[in-house]
Amino acid sequence: MGKYKSLRGVKTLCICSLCTILLSGCGEGPVEDKTVVVDNSEKTVAFSYATVERGDVIATKRIRCTYRQQSEAEQSFQLTGKIVDKVYVQEGDYVKKGDLLATLTLNTLNRDIEDLEYKIERNELLLSYIENNEVLDIQNAWVNYLSSPWQSAEGKKAVEEQVESIQQRYRYQREDCQDGLELDRKKLASLKQEKKYCSLTAEMDGLVYEIKRNLQGSTSKEGETVITIVDNSQCLFETDYVEEDAVHFHEGDFLEMIVNIGNAAGTYILTPYQPDQWTDKMQFKVYDGPYTSGLEVGTSGMMTFTTEKKEQVLFLPKKAVNKADDKYYVYVADENGMRQVKWIEVGVFGDNLVEIVGGLEEGDKVIQR
Repeated sequence: MGKYKSLRGVKTLCICSLCTILLSGCGEGPVEDKTVVVDNSEKTVAFSYATVERGDVIATKRIRCTYRQQSEAEQSFQLTGKIVDKVYVQEGDYVKKGDLLATLTLNTLNRDIEDLEYKIERNELLLSYIENNEVLDIQNAWVNYLSSPWQSAEGKKAVEEQVESIQQRYRYQREDCQDGLELDRKKLASLKQEKKYCSLTAEMDGLVYEIKRNLQGSTSKEGETVITIVDNSQCLFETDYVEEDAVHFHEGDFLEMIVNIGNAAGTYILTPYQPDQWTDKMQFKVYDGPYTSGLEVGTSGMMTFTTEKKEQVLFLPKKAVNKADDKYYVYVADENGMRQVKWIEVGVFGDNLVEIVGGLEEGDKVIQR
C-alpha cells in the first residue's frame, strides 16, 4: 500500500476596507481600516493502493443442510370417519415392527364378525348335508329298482329320469347355498379388513418421532399421517438436490459445516455419502465434529463448498476492480498523481479476490476503493 499527496492550495489575499463615518453633532469621527488575509492550507488526497499478486483464487458457496434419519414410516389409518379410540405410544417411545400404536372405535364390528362366522359355519354344514342327501336319494332310487323282480328297460329308464330329477333338485339347493356362502365370506373378509384397518401397527423398528396433536378422540381420515416413526440408527445431513451444486461434490471430499444453534453447536467435517446415487436429495456423512454422538434429528447448519478454484494466478482484491457494462477496469495513478482508468481482463471471481488474466502484471499497483 502507498499514498500519494497532491497540493491544491492556492494562496488568496483578500483585503477588505471598512470605513465608518460617525456623525455626532457638527463634526466627523475617525475612519478605522481592517485588513483580513485568508490563506488556504494545503489539502491532501490519499490513495489506497493494492498490488497485483500471485496466488489461489477460490469461490465458495454456502448451503443449509439438515440432520435427517434415512428411514422413516409415516403411519396413517386407512379408514375415514371413525373415532380414534386409544393411542398406545408416546413421542420418544421405541417400538418394534408390528407393535400396536393406536386403534379406532370398533362399535358393533366384533359382533357382526361373530354373527357372520356363525352363519357361514351353519351354511357350510348345510351344504355338506345337501351333498350327502343327494348321494343317499340316488342310491335309494337304484336300490329300489335293483331289488324289484320286474326289472326292465322301461324301469331302468324311469330310474335314470328319477336320478336326473334328484340331481337337478339338489343342484338348485347347492347353488343357493353356495351363493349365500360366497356373499357371506366376502362380507366377512370386508369386516375383518375393516377391523384390521382399525388397528394401526408399526411398519418398522424405530423411535416414535411425532404424534398428531390430540389424536385420541379425533376423527380418522384416510391417508392422513398421525404417527411418524424414524430409524435414527443412521442419520445423514441432507439438502435438496441441485444439479449445478451436485457436480462439485465427489466421494472422499471433506467439507466444513457450522452449526450455530443448539447443544450441538460447533464446526463439523462432512463427506458426501454415495453421491452417484443422489436423486432428490444430496446427503453427507459426518466425518468429525465436537458432538457427533449428540446430534439430534432436525439439527441444521451451513455447509461451505468450493465452486471454482484457480491456483497460482494473478489476482486483485474485489474492491479494486470496477465494471462498466460488460467490461472491467481499475484506476491507476499517472506520473502527475492523477487517477486514470485502465481496462483489464478478468477470470474467476472468488470470495474476496478476482483473477487477472490481462492488462496488468505482477507487482503493478492500482488504486483501491
